[in-house]
Amino acid sequence: MPSPLAVGHELYLMADDGVVTCLDLKTCELLWKERIGGNFSASPIYADEKIFLCSEQGKTTLLAPGKKFQRIAQNELAGNLMASPAAVGSALFLRTYTHLYRIEEGGGAKSTRP
Repeated sequence: MPSPLAVGHELYLMADDGVVTCLDLKTCELLWKERIGGNFSASPIYADEKIFLCSEQGKTTLLAPGKKFQRIAQNELAGNLMASPAAVGSALFLRTYTHLYRIEEGGGAKSTRP
C-alpha cells in the first residue's frame, strides 16, 4: 500500500488501483483526482521538483506538484516495480524483481542484478 506524500501545501494519495488524489494539506479539500492506470505498491517520492509514481507493471509516471493535474512524462522499464524508488544526489534508483537501475541525467539508465 503506497504511503501519502506531502509536497508544499498539497497531500498526494496514490491508491493501489492507479488513482492519484491531490488534497489541500490544510483544509483537506479535493484539488484533483486522476486515474493514471496500473497497480501500485511503491510509495510516491518527490525529487528534482517532480513526483515519481512507480507501478507494479514497470511504468514510472512523473507529475508536477500543484493544484492542477500535470503529467510531465511516463517511462517504462522491463520488470515489475514493487519497491519505492530512491533518489540519491542526482541519481534515481529503481529496483525490479531482477535488476537495480540507476538513472542519472547524462548517464542514461544502468542496470545490475541485485
